[in-house]
Amino acid sequence: MNANANPPTTDSEMYRTMHRQPAELRRILTTAWDPAAQAADLVAPAGRIFLVGIGTSYHAALVGEWLFRAAGSEAQAVMSFDFATYPDIYPLGTGDAVVVLAHSGTKTFSTRSVERARDAGATVISVGSLTAEHPGSQLILRTVEREKSAAFTASHTAAMTVLAQVATELGERRGRPQVSGFRAALELLPDQVAEVLAREDEVLRVAPACAEHQTYVVGAGPNGPTALEAVIKVREAAHAHIDALPLEQFLHGPIVVVNEGDVGILVTVKGSNPASVKRTAEIAQVLDRIGASVWLVGQGLPPVPEARPGGSQAQRQALCSRLT
Repeated sequence: MNANANPPTTDSEMYRTMHRQPAELRRILTTAWDPAAQAADLVAPAGRIFLVGIGTSYHAALVGEWLFRAAGSEAQAVMSFDFATYPDIYPLGTGDAVVVLAHSGTKTFSTRSVERARDAGATVISVGSLTAEHPGSQLILRTVEREKSAAFTASHTAAMTVLAQVATELGERRGRPQVSGFRAALELLPDQVAEVLAREDEVLRVAPACAEHQTYVVGAGPNGPTALEAVIKVREAAHAHIDALPLEQFLHGPIVVVNEGDVGILVTVKGSNPASVKRTAEIAQVLDRIGASVWLVGQGLPPVPEARPGGSQAQRQALCSRLT
């Protein structure tokens, strides 16, 4: 694909939604702290918190699991189909809480998850658009207007934000040092998103390579859900060939199928665990040795050596084996 042959469009619903995000986040961070405090009141006594969703909402639930664990809750993300269909595997009681994430409020198994939680006598809250209906939910944490683009871009960002607000309220009440910087970080979020959107020309340098070659996105720890979300967005919106795995899972086998010319996108945001940063740098070096184009989302890594493309399959496997 010639990068100049198909100039980027700015008139799509998804593009316009992306650029509304800073304003939406400012609104949420101005108006949604009271609902977050109410949600914290509801889930604080729970022995377990299940975060339930499908698709993009499941990835937000995965992020929520990290946030709620930082706040001191026993939290677990579960796909809504599994939660609704396998009650013996995910037993519920009156001492549990369920957070159901559903942008539109119309998905079959999200609805069934709310019903199951309600029937079990568990505390149930939900996260959805400004008009989403979640019958049976005790509190709906509102995000943004229901999107016309099926990629649910702003909805995803907003869902993670309101979950972070709830986790902040929970953790601060419990005196958890892990959330001590959450509130200040959230206040910076709208400007950070605006800054990234203003740098879209940098992304244009990456897009042609991703359109022409197989792309792999990886991230360690809480960066893993971000990598998984990239797959949904790129496949759904651009129909490109892309795959993603948590970093260590990618190293243990799948990395051997990477070829020279493929694209590797590594997610390691500022503040990531130092061990994760070091491991991400090691994977970057392996990808570089294979001859993949390596792109970084987030903070810098230790220097990657000059590219040495090619190498036999046995050499690649040996290189990976030394890391495992």
